[in-house]
Amino acid sequence: MVAALIQTGEVSLTKWIAYLPCRGIFAQSKQRRVRRWLGNSRINVHRLYKPLIQAALSTWTDECLYLSLDTSLFWEEYCLIRLAVVHKGRALPLTWRVLKHASASVAAADYQEMLKQANRLLPVGKKVVLLGDRGFIHTEAMTVARQLVAALSYPAQKQHLDLAF
Repeated sequence: MVAALIQTGEVSLTKWIAYLPCRGIFAQSKQRRVRRWLGNSRINVHRLYKPLIQAALSTWTDECLYLSLDTSLFWEEYCLIRLAVVHKGRALPLTWRVLKHASASVAAADYQEMLKQANRLLPVGKKVVLLGDRGFIHTEAMTVARQLVAALSYPAQKQHLDLAF
């Protein structure tokens, strides 16, 4: 599926079909097979993704990590909260969460756990700038963010957090 994504440059199962190895003759057969794989409850996306993002960040050469906290609303029913590393105009997701929520404004409690998860992925000794829009102005969330950065710090390498909203 990764090869199909790279080849097509799109997140569309119907466009991936030509690039998927499958014994199915009909396009619908291949599409059903991919949907079953994606819906498999034994596949833990976060467990698969964690070592990949940790490996990418372990060799990070920039002195500063810019983290973007953002929401997207889908079908006026679901809200995706995403915390991503911003690099060269792209956003590399660290953690994400989907809520059944009709607004892009979310409570601090909805994304505090994501900040804690991201804390376990970030390399020590980097300056961290947390970027967000006005929808994320919660004093309790900023307190949690500062505590997490303090937990990343070693005495010899002081971690630094800037907040930009």
